[in-house]
Amino acid sequence: MENNEQIAKATALDRIVNYETYISSMNNAQLIAIVISLEDFEEAASALTELSIRDKEKATPFCSKILEENLGDEFLQAVAFNLLYEGDHEKAMEIINKNVSSAPAALLGAIMDNLSTDSLQPFGQTLSSGLLNSIVDRYLELSNADKKRILENYEWFQESYEDKLL
Repeated sequence: MENNEQIAKATALDRIVNYETYISSMNNAQLIAIVISLEDFEEAASALTELSIRDKEKATPFCSKILEENLGDEFLQAVAFNLLYEGDHEKAMEIINKNVSSAPAALLGAIMDNLSTDSLQPFGQTLSSGLLNSIVDRYLELSNADKKRILENYEWFQESYEDKLL
């Protein structure tokens, strides 16, 4: 019995340390179970990314849920936003409109990067100055440490939308 417990502990530890190596071999149901459990945010982000690669439509509701319910940490939320933006611009814009005023730094950086990428596309050109300035306002509210962490995202965002930012 003790030997089985040791094996179970070793397997659990291996899973925690090496999740990136086995995520790709899991089926979609297993990936979804990891995302739903949110036991380990990094593992959940990897599982969500793998699921998105395989089937964006299956991953999108989980991305939305993470963002709408403020689940996980800011890094999982940033991954969820990146995947959601890639799969459903409209839903991503709803998330921005609802959450920009309280977005943590990593999520705000992901928002700025995705919008900057599309700044020359028709979608990016239709974004209002009000929305873009609300993103800048949120950045300016961050702590100095958080500002420093996403400074490159901010600078690219400013450069991308310089004609629309006050």
